[in-house]
Amino acid sequence: MLMRSAFDRIVRTLAFAVGVGSAVFTMLGLPDIIRQYSYLNPVYAIAMVVGFCGLPLVMAAIAFQTSARVLRVLAGVHAALGLVFLALWIPAMTVDTMPDGQLPWIINIITVATCMAAIALPFLSAWVYLFTMATLSGFVRFVTYGGVDASVAFQDSVMIVLISGFMMAMLQVTQRAGREQDTAALIAQTAAAETAATETLERQRTRYHAFTHDDVLATLLAASHDGATPSEITRRSAQRTLEKMDQFRLDLPGPSFLTVAELEALLRAAAKAANVPLRSSLTEGGASDLRIPVEVADALSEALTEAMRNSIRHGVWMDGRAVHREATATLTDRTIAVIVTDDGRGFNPNRVGIDRLGVRLSILQRVNSQPGGHASVRSSKGAGTTVILSWTDPDAD
Repeated sequence: MLMRSAFDRIVRTLAFAVGVGSAVFTMLGLPDIIRQYSYLNPVYAIAMVVGFCGLPLVMAAIAFQTSARVLRVLAGVHAALGLVFLALWIPAMTVDTMPDGQLPWIINIITVATCMAAIALPFLSAWVYLFTMATLSGFVRFVTYGGVDASVAFQDSVMIVLISGFMMAMLQVTQRAGREQDTAALIAQTAAAETAATETLERQRTRYHAFTHDDVLATLLAASHDGATPSEITRRSAQRTLEKMDQFRLDLPGPSFLTVAELEALLRAAAKAANVPLRSSLTEGGASDLRIPVEVADALSEALTEAMRNSIRHGVWMDGRAVHREATATLTDRTIAVIVTDDGRGFNPNRVGIDRLGVRLSILQRVNSQPGGHASVRSSKGAGTTVILSWTDPDAD
């Protein structure tokens, strides 16, 4: 299931709330809209009602179906329309002044446009927009009132700044809280991925220490019984110990094995540490007799961990869009395949820098160095990343 970021959820909720609020403002101002229609150019009046009043309703309708990025773009369009329609109010009038000192109905719902600006624009840009709209509305009010009382226009501008400014501040604080929550979650995920990597390294060290403890001590014990001249048994024991030490030094597969169920548990632990869902069908097949070398199992789990860590570190979108990550593990004809995917910003695998050793060593070289192992990375900018890890039993018929 796609896990949306806190910022994404907040933008959706705000777009829906502002859209519903706009509908309420429009219904309350409907008598003025109808009455003032005859004072305006018909094309302008209809376009203003459709664009300025209709777009928020569209946003409310699609708030939970489309992306937060689309909603922010639509909010920016609405804010721009508000500025344009307010600036064109005086040229579009068919009368010299508004009869009976009526307030242009668009001024009554400027708060909707400023809320849209809070959703779409950076912090300072949104406040510049607010003061621009307040100043322009004061000018429109002064002209439509007959140009005889600037105090009325000034009071209207101040009220717009106070009321719309309060709403804008609330929306900005809410969005900032969402961004901070996403940052905290990203830090936690990165820490979890690093912890998983540390635990994997610690498991390797534990195996190595256990090996040196058992085999080296066994060799020394055999030598202690041989007297002055070592026997053939002692020499063989020492040779086997040296060969095993070479296997660790050269990163060759050791003699111990894991079952398919044990491998699945290892992969699930690595995925859980990074808070990434793992869909596995390894134990659903009939290859319960398949034995996986420990070095292969470690290589697959370490590559899985590194792939998820790289996604968490480098796959995030700069605009706060959520990134969906998933890992799958399958078994087909004695071939184990582990696939890690995300829909993040991606990268060019051919231009991986020297500092991205996690991709080169922990994923590609680590798995490809195993007999029967194969690893590849598919990615492009803006199209996400797919890491494919596989191992085929070299003894399979």
